[in-house]
Amino acid sequence: MMKEKRIYINGRFLQQVPTGVNRYAYELCKALTILKVNFVIICPKGKLCDSYEVDDFNIIHWGIGHSHFWEQCVLPFFFLQQKGKSILVNFTGIGPVLVKNKIVTIHDLAFMFHPQWYSKTYASFYRILTPLSAKTALKVLTVSNFSKSEIIRMLHIGDRKIEVVYNAVPPCLMEEEPEYSSTENNISDKYVLVVSSIDPRKNFERLLKAFRYLEDTDLHLYIVGGWNAIYTSGSIQNEMDVCENPRIHWLGRVSDEELKSYYRQAACFVYPSLYEGFGIPPIEAMAMNCPAIVSDIPVLREVCGSAAIYVNPYNEKEMAVEIKRLCGDENLKEEMKLRGKKQLENYSWIKSAGKLYSIINSL
Repeated sequence: MMKEKRIYINGRFLQQVPTGVNRYAYELCKALTILKVNFVIICPKGKLCDSYEVDDFNIIHWGIGHSHFWEQCVLPFFFLQQKGKSILVNFTGIGPVLVKNKIVTIHDLAFMFHPQWYSKTYASFYRILTPLSAKTALKVLTVSNFSKSEIIRMLHIGDRKIEVVYNAVPPCLMEEEPEYSSTENNISDKYVLVVSSIDPRKNFERLLKAFRYLEDTDLHLYIVGGWNAIYTSGSIQNEMDVCENPRIHWLGRVSDEELKSYYRQAACFVYPSLYEGFGIPPIEAMAMNCPAIVSDIPVLREVCGSAAIYVNPYNEKEMAVEIKRLCGDENLKEEMKLRGKKQLENYSWIKSAGKLYSIINSL
């Protein structure tokens, strides 16, 4: 009888705050646990981020160092010591180039198409090591058919080596709860909600300009998200520093409970991003019955289907017109909410984890 593969998961993400790619890793680990898949998460030594619930995970801390040094230079030595069939699954980062029995995940190739959005160190590091890691991997995971086509085109990797494993909505944002008070989060404003990291691809400059076109002086803009050092700041940071409009609120990172409340009470959700590998916040909005306006780019057409209103992300006036139209039309809001619930049926962490397990077993 063939001995079962030992599955290891690169757990470096557990020491980082829950960004979109880290949530992908975390939710797939949770779903694999529900499916009773045996795996071990291997992490650098050090404290794990408090945002993750890890009691159900089998975690080992190994080696010295942290971050990319640990991943590229230390982690390979762990696998040199392993006897029998083992495989390393990397959901974030690059994955160690020197480990051959691995699966790597490439969420998108923005660092290749738009290196100006990132620090020079980050863009150069990923441009060099991502192709090497992908070509030495057994399989490459990605999060959309759009990203798959980009990887094939830019990295010259065969179609059969790449598998699409979709994102989904965190379970904490899918839970049905009793009626809630309209004073949650102490919000009395009518507002448009934005949820994303604060980085150049998210197109905040044009959104802020679009907001100034709106004639409804009672409408506010709430922006949830944190800054990451891998991105260039440029004019976005300038916008944040000089923006004195009392109707624009930069909220930073918030808890899951606060985020649920912001979604529930918003007049609508806006996602004007210029480039994505998937884009989780629009489907989070759908889960929270918050009608969405998103950029008319191929990946968001794939992810949102007919459940969002699309705008040209380079046209501020069009953004303003669609925000005004959606906020003022209750029938349209209800229609988009229903479409959103239907679209969510395409995404499930359990389905994605099941597909991942099948991929592992095929190797």
